Amino acid sequence: MLKIATWNVNSVRARLPVITRWLSGALPDVLCMQELKATSEQFPFQSFEELGYSCHVNGQTRWNGVAILTRLPFTDLRTDLNGFLPEQKRMISGRVSGIALVNVYVPNGGEVDNPRFHDKLRYLDILREYALSLSGPVVVTGDFNVAPGPDDTHSPDEQNGTVCYHPLERERIDAFKAQGFTDVFRGFQPTGKPTAGGTTGRRHGGGTGGMRLDLVLANGERNGFGK
Repeated sequence: MLKIATWNVNSVRARLPVITRWLSGALPDVLCMQELKATSEQFPFQSFEELGYSCHVNGQTRWNGVAILTRLPFTDLRTDLNGFLPEQKRMISGRVSGIALVNVYVPNGGEVDNPRFHDKLRYLDILREYALSLSGPVVVTGDFNVAPGPDDTHSPDEQNGTVCYHPLERERIDAFKAQGFTDVFRGFQPTGKPTAGGTTGRRHGGGTGGMRLDLVLANGERNGFGK
């Protein structure tokens, strides 16, 4: 069984001791990281390579940058999301053990009346198109900046219509599901608030007081993904 982890690290250099300590204990086959806040030249390759991981990086400072770390062979590296927002380094994909893996850091969107919010919606549309263009088993994971349902946020009634819990954002996640993708977390916990702090949004607090913005979507029904 392939063990894939996803983590918005909020600065790979600042969090490096925490990340390497966790990797040494958890030993995932693949780690997808978002918000590196580091260029590819600044990325700490050696620290991860010493743990047995090859590093595939689409780096950028400030809020962006993504990477895939893997202990298994990695092929078909891509960093272009169909030409959309090429100046923002938010996507990296490839193949591991026959699985097409897409690691993404979806734009936050700012406020609903901000043009960046419409960029976010378009980004989610193009991401879905990109995922559907890939053959075989597909996993799309990372920080989607969208809480998919009322059990995925602390105050759904109050937050409805705001960024990260807007109906137009949730419709985009539902569109993935309508085309064969499943929310893997909900395979383990079909209902209720997330019980582990690691499944909640970092900018909104930990535990059940946060938002579940980090998702793993897999086209499981078509290709046999299970728990």
